[in-house]
Amino acid sequence: MKKQKNIYFIPDYGDVNNPEVRAKYGYLEAIVSILGNILLFLLKLFLGLFINSIALIADSIHSLSDVLTSVVVIFGFKSSKKKPDNDHPFGHGRAEYIATLIIAVLLTITGFGFIQQSVKRILNLENLSNMEYIFFIISLVLFSAFVKELMARYSSAISKKIDSDVLKADAWHHRSDALSSIGVAIGLIGARFGFPILDPIFGIVVAAIVIYVGVDLLRNTSNFLLGTSPDKSLVEKLDEIAGETKGVLGIHEISLHDYGVKKVVTLHVNVNNNLLMDEAHKIADNLEEKIQDKTGFLSIIHLEPEKENLDLKFKKWLVEKILIKQKEIISFHKVNIINLGEKYNVKMHLIVDKDMSVEKTHKLNYIIKEKIGKEYINCEIDIHFDPCISNCKDCTIYCKDK
Repeated sequence: MKKQKNIYFIPDYGDVNNPEVRAKYGYLEAIVSILGNILLFLLKLFLGLFINSIALIADSIHSLSDVLTSVVVIFGFKSSKKKPDNDHPFGHGRAEYIATLIIAVLLTITGFGFIQQSVKRILNLENLSNMEYIFFIISLVLFSAFVKELMARYSSAISKKIDSDVLKADAWHHRSDALSSIGVAIGLIGARFGFPILDPIFGIVVAAIVIYVGVDLLRNTSNFLLGTSPDKSLVEKLDEIAGETKGVLGIHEISLHDYGVKKVVTLHVNVNNNLLMDEAHKIADNLEEKIQDKTGFLSIIHLEPEKENLDLKFKKWLVEKILIKQKEIISFHKVNIINLGEKYNVKMHLIVDKDMSVEKTHKLNYIIKEKIGKEYINCEIDIHFDPCISNCKDCTIYCKDK
């Protein structure tokens, strides 16, 4: 963190998980962006009108749209720092995603507006004015691209510091403006050497960049707001935590609910069906504490007695039956099947000869996945190979019987 402060001049406001602190970083990024973009908008607009360049005028509007998005950033952080209330028990963190969504819509609309203006210029081609100043203007345009890249890196650094998608979006907005300015400069060079059509063509290129960034942000932000499946790394981490928790026989039906700073994971936990209520409650509390300590996520746990999960138990038996038949496998452990709703995640550790070649290990991996795949139409299979050594604590058979 100290390195970021020295290089990017980012002050230390305190705990980045505190909504008030996050808002301060958001305001800082927005103010820097607003001041920089207003200056660049005025510069580009003046130059664009001076030489009658549609691409440069479009680029100035792009910079102006960055001012509007920075206002949205301020709105997003101002809303997200509000404390939880009766209507919003998990806080207002998703206001950041709504702000990102607004930025994405503005970007997309702006891009289509650029295309419309550029097509009109192609159909009614005009020469640029005041061409004797063109190289000076090109140098100013390239300088503006350099400034926008610096702003993008500054925004990106703050977004990483507080893990903010809305600031990451604003950083890409800055970078798209820098790229479009480079395109404008190339178009101006072409126009100087007798190809005025390059100006509106690069206006379309600018628009395509803007639309691409906008649509990508729309897609990613919509996924957060609508809800997505937890990623593979989170599932593996939760499975590892569950495996280390006494009394937990397995987990499945894992879902993640993202509220910005606050994230809540829900999961079903299998326990022994003979447990008393207070014992089961202690297991759930223990698992919740471990999840929060190791991931920072809150968790909601639904306990299920093992006898209600006979389907997964049978599926695990089928997997073990396949493994037993593979003569190359000396032993296996940590076989676990996680139900992710629409598909299963099958995990296992296999002990094989320590002298087995990488090629043979790869072939064995393929064979096992193919056979398990026939039992499960839709599944992900993770296989970890362990070399066989003397007195391995994970082995299920004695060395003399190998």
